[in-house]
Amino acid sequence: MKSQEASSLPGNTGVLRGHEFEALKCRFENQVEQLHRMTLIDIRVFSGYITLQLGFGAWIATQGTVLASVTSRVGLMIIDSVLAAIAGKLIYNSYRRRKEVAGVVRNCCVALGFKTVGVYLDGATLDVPTRFYPWVRWYILGIVAALAGVALVLFGKAA
Repeated sequence: MKSQEASSLPGNTGVLRGHEFEALKCRFENQVEQLHRMTLIDIRVFSGYITLQLGFGAWIATQGTVLASVTSRVGLMIIDSVLAAIAGKLIYNSYRRRKEVAGVVRNCCVALGFKTVGVYLDGATLDVPTRFYPWVRWYILGIVAALAGVALVLFGKAA
């Protein structure tokens, strides 16, 4: 893309000179890769937490009278709550960062003319309208449900 073409795009102030296309392409690819890696990290954090919860719940269930003391049960619940809080905070911070990265990708698309009618396609934009679909609520729901499950195993009465 030549400098004259880039500066003629709507919304482009002409601040960039020379290698606009290469700079935008590099930024776009970098941010898309970051979104991909963030998704992988979120899945690892969540699945690791759930795996720990399942193992912990199973271990508690097999202990029987060993965990008869209320103090030991409360202590285990505190440790488990801290793990839940850390997992939840990691997921939430990732969600906040994901919104920022998605905004950068959106800005790159605007700068490249992907969202401007007629730049690449007659009478249409190259990009379709999109919406942000965060998974953070589902991850947090899973963390809370796992924490509640451990609490029930720790403090529930045996039938």
